[in-house]
Amino acid sequence: MTINNIKSLILTFIFFVPFTLLIFDSNVLFPYITTKAIIFRILITITLPFAFYLFLLDKNPLEKLKSNYLLLSFFLFFFFYSLSGFLGFNPFRSFWGNAERMEGIWSLLFYLFYFFILFLLFTLEPNYKKTLFYSFLIISFFISFIEIQQYFTLGAKRPSATLGNPTYIGFFNLLIFFVILYFIFEEKNSLTKFFYFLVMIFNLISLLTSETRGSLLGLFIGISAFFLYYFFFSKIERIKKIKIFAFSLSFFLVFLFLIYYTPIASKLPGFNRLNETLRNPISVFPRLFAWKIFFDAFKARPILGYGPETEPMVFFKFFDTKIYEYETAIFDRPHNKFVQILVNSGILGFTSFFLIFLSFFLFLFKNKELNLLQKSSLTGFVFSYLAQNFTLFDMQASYLVFFFGLSLFYPKMEYKFDEKKFIRPYIILVSGLSLIFLTFHLQHYYILYKMIKISKDPDTSYTSREFLKLASLPVNPFLTEQAIHNTFSYFYYSFQKKSFKSLDDIYIIKEVMKTAYEKEPHDTRLIFKYADFLYQLLLIHYSNNLPYKAYFDELQKIMEKSINFYPKNPELRLIYAEYLANFYKLSNLNLKDKIIKILEDGEKIFASYARYYFGEYLILKNISPELAKEKLKISVKKYDFRNEKNLLFVLETSEKLKDKEIFFEVVKIVENKNFSTQTKEKLEQIKYYFLNYSTSSN
Repeated sequence: MTINNIKSLILTFIFFVPFTLLIFDSNVLFPYITTKAIIFRILITITLPFAFYLFLLDKNPLEKLKSNYLLLSFFLFFFFYSLSGFLGFNPFRSFWGNAERMEGIWSLLFYLFYFFILFLLFTLEPNYKKTLFYSFLIISFFISFIEIQQYFTLGAKRPSATLGNPTYIGFFNLLIFFVILYFIFEEKNSLTKFFYFLVMIFNLISLLTSETRGSLLGLFIGISAFFLYYFFFSKIERIKKIKIFAFSLSFFLVFLFLIYYTPIASKLPGFNRLNETLRNPISVFPRLFAWKIFFDAFKARPILGYGPETEPMVFFKFFDTKIYEYETAIFDRPHNKFVQILVNSGILGFTSFFLIFLSFFLFLFKNKELNLLQKSSLTGFVFSYLAQNFTLFDMQASYLVFFFGLSLFYPKMEYKFDEKKFIRPYIILVSGLSLIFLTFHLQHYYILYKMIKISKDPDTSYTSREFLKLASLPVNPFLTEQAIHNTFSYFYYSFQKKSFKSLDDIYIIKEVMKTAYEKEPHDTRLIFKYADFLYQLLLIHYSNNLPYKAYFDELQKIMEKSINFYPKNPELRLIYAEYLANFYKLSNLNLKDKIIKILEDGEKIFASYARYYFGEYLILKNISPELAKEKLKISVKKYDFRNEKNLLFVLETSEKLKDKEIFFEVVKIVENKNFSTQTKEKLEQIKYYFLNYSTSSN
């Protein structure tokens, strides 16, 4: 195979990489995410031996890397990112990531390979940049077309095309906008320029229909950066610079006026949510509190952080109940790339991350081949990326465009291929590693595909054994997802339908749940599911006069261990107390004092959290009525009923439970307060219900 044939082969595989963004696979757990990532990794893995062959065949391959500070800075970031994972909270999860996000060290490794392959291709043949650009151009057109069609034709609110999340669409369109701008300023043919411009407009409309506030702000910041770069580095006359500055300032003022003062902003896609947020910023408060939680975690472990993909653990480890005053939100990401890197990789990871951008601008300033408008476009590209990541995080759609955009400034380098050079051991090594990687990719897809397939089988004996086979694999990165989303759900559904043929099938499912829990004992989702499973198993055995103590002891051990690890998580304490209270009413075991102690120990931590006291009341009202009334009074006094969501929650709970005690305690506090018409009507409706309910009861 000739050198040119190998180059063409590499280009072909990389050309199809952006097409992975069109994949939707209903045969796996997360149809918009998982298969995209696996196919991307397969394409990169197949390309690796050919890429390394070309690279190593050069007479001085390392010389190409020595001066490439951008690639070296990314290597450095990957090193600290990996080190933080291996020394962090959960090395297994940090390395493999999970099926929902498909991130982690394993994922970043293939983006590193992707970036290296782009470097190799573009320094060998700069004209390949345009070839790969066409791939992104085609894909962005299809994704934008689907997005716009879903918005206007199907009436979908904030559609997500093939990416599964409207914010991903906005981020993708934002980055593509500046990439197209770069090639518009490179292109000489007017007709081709016009075509690029049309696709760019398509992406812009798609960005707006995604209604992603961060992308709209990123667009504004990116365009501003474009003009500022052009303003400072152009050699045009001062009067023209003043005009450019005046135009930029006018653009800024018009943008502010449009999104805040004009009624049209509330009707325009994209601007409507931005306008709403500026007028009522309460919707962003949960995110701000999440940043605070994660930043508190960073301060406790600032050097290397907790490792990639440990953010859900960190969130509950440093949890602050104030976030629930605005939204009962659980953040598995800070929704801020910079805070995320501080948390999972510490100062060392954060510093190396910004070295990537310093290296980029160093190369950009030195580059003599790009014209000023192209450099301005890449400046806008980078600043829009950073701006969007201030309120989001990266995913496959953003990574692919980001690394392509960063690699556009690479100039042609002189490669001197020595076909007699002895590189066979290195190629055998890379090829062997590629085969191992490929085996992992195929195994990962098999696991995810099999999880869905077997969960559809009504035969509980077959399904439970198949679940156990998957759980027993030497490496199963998705065992937690299997336990949470498939195994437990299958158990619960089959148990409700009374489909189990024998207790043995349930015992096998317990082995699956236990194996998953032992691998990741601090995954809060798994803690709740496994505890619920053990509680159901406890009830099955107790109600059938079977030995139950082992399950009861295991349930207590797991919940108490979890409460000690996550002392700031109120749900763990309340759910544990609820399990004990329900079993106490059923069995009359001497659990009353223990239940009260568990709950009152929590008051030392959640002293200002009204909903915790309200939860205590609901648990204690049938165990210790007088103590429960005290908790209810404290709860009602602590609630801020100026936030009508709190009032509606308490009222609806009282109505649902037919608990007039709650209602009349609340009425004492809020009777003469001013509320919205809707809340007043709800108050009167429930009052009427309880008065009639009391009369009919008498």
